Amino acid sequence: MPERSRLFVRPFLKSIADTLCLTRRNRLGFFLVLQEFGMKASSVPDNAADDRFNEVLALIQSARQQAMQAVNTQLIELYWQVGAYISRKLEQAEWGDSVVNQLAEHLAQTQPGLRGFTRPNLFRMRQFYETYRGDEKVSPLVRQIPWTHNLVIFSQGKLPEEREFYLRMAVQEKWSKRELERQFKTALFERSVTQPAKASAVLRQTHPAALEIFRDAYERKTTKTQIA
Repeated sequence: MPERSRLFVRPFLKSIADTLCLTRRNRLGFFLVLQEFGMKASSVPDNAADDRFNEVLALIQSARQQAMQAVNTQLIELYWQVGAYISRKLEQAEWGDSVVNQLAEHLAQTQPGLRGFTRPNLFRMRQFYETYRGDEKVSPLVRQIPWTHNLVIFSQGKLPEEREFYLRMAVQEKWSKRELERQFKTALFERSVTQPAKASAVLRQTHPAALEIFRDAYERKTTKTQIA
């Protein structure tokens, strides 16, 4: 792996370990897995390729992806639990917004190097939880994509069905954050429900009833807008 990439990857891995609050022992195992699979496996130069070893390389790549997915799942679960905790405190009037500010300050003081727990992010975790709580269909999906993807979807999606649509598409098509944002800008959801023939074949195969459900929700939204 080029040195420039290493300079980015190392702080990234450390920030994840910090965020997950791993113990020293678990942190060591975490780095061994991710650095072995995430860095060294990618450092083989192209001119060293040998078809005889393709199966071994495929195993390494698969393990690396599974390790990263496991880390992402735990990170999303952490944000979900923190969001649920804050939501309960605010709903039960045990906390006011100022206490969330104090929580952010407390974490910054007691957990040096911890990233992602600023006041705005804590409120985003609360919004994340409140957006999807009780929705068993999307619960597994939100844990399969990065936090940045989730931020885009729950902040820009206006309907539950629209959010589910983009969650499924992001998972199945393995979109980057940039591609996900582009699909929102081009109104892929609206185009898919009004022109089903052009909808993703992957989506039709994995969730045959989805387009009909999404179309009904879109038509209800359109009707309400016209009446208003």
